[in-house]
Amino acid sequence: MKKIGVGFLTGCLTLALATGALAEQKEQVNVYENNNLVKSVVFIEGRGEYFVDGQTPGVKMDAAPYISQDRTFVPVRFLGNALGVTNENIFWDTETSKAKLVLGSRSAELTIGKKELLAGDQAKTMDVAPELKNARTYLPARFVAEALGYQVDFIDGLVVCYPEGTEKPDVSAVKQYLQEQQPQQGETYNLNGFTVPVKPETEILIDDDKENKVEINLAIIVPNRDVQAQCDEAEEILASKFGSEFAKQVVDVARTKTQQLAALDKKFTGPNGETIWVISSYGGTRTSITIWSKGAY
Repeated sequence: MKKIGVGFLTGCLTLALATGALAEQKEQVNVYENNNLVKSVVFIEGRGEYFVDGQTPGVKMDAAPYISQDRTFVPVRFLGNALGVTNENIFWDTETSKAKLVLGSRSAELTIGKKELLAGDQAKTMDVAPELKNARTYLPARFVAEALGYQVDFIDGLVVCYPEGTEKPDVSAVKQYLQEQQPQQGETYNLNGFTVPVKPETEILIDDDKENKVEINLAIIVPNRDVQAQCDEAEEILASKFGSEFAKQVVDVARTKTQQLAALDKKFTGPNGETIWVISSYGGTRTSITIWSKGAY
């Protein structure tokens, strides 16, 4: 198994992409004191920043953790560094797609696509497998952290890793920092020419299908949500690019789905040749308004 080191990375771009090792890290975490783990680490889904011992601001990452199958996945190098593993002790085997992290006398070895972790010389079964996403390796944080001597808890939406056998750390400073960083109601940003709220009522997605060139997808949720408020917001978003008259025509179709027992399927051609498709299945819980670029659908 080969080390992820500077010299090795220079000659192996594929490995660098798979592990994210070309990204710069602001700080290397030292988690030991008198040979004991003493520091806690906090990860947050969707945020490219982690927090050590409640210190804010946190350490920046160029990729954010995500949740898959109810498990939090973190890029391998950032996960290792946050837990105190130096780059010299992060290993990658390109032939077997194995990652190994070594922290003191402990180690965690995992293989992409396999639900098995080798903690030292002990094999353990996981309920998820490491994943390759956007040419980077992501590891399930809980299993790796526990193999390296941490206890992991989910506290108020935060993934908190702290030395096993110690009390839960105080994460109030992190929570306050995150609250202060929250965008305010009414703030907007530009998304492919649409003016979109930072804190939307609707679910706003960008499709990863580059071939279809989806500009934006608005999902209006029926149960336990204010459907009309979501529709009004969707209309404003579409009007920011297509004009209010056309936006109203499209969203008025979505407005007819006030309960789950209705099906919708209607297409429009946008002012610039875009394809707009309003669709919802019978018994479905959401109405999707999807906009494809001209000639893409």
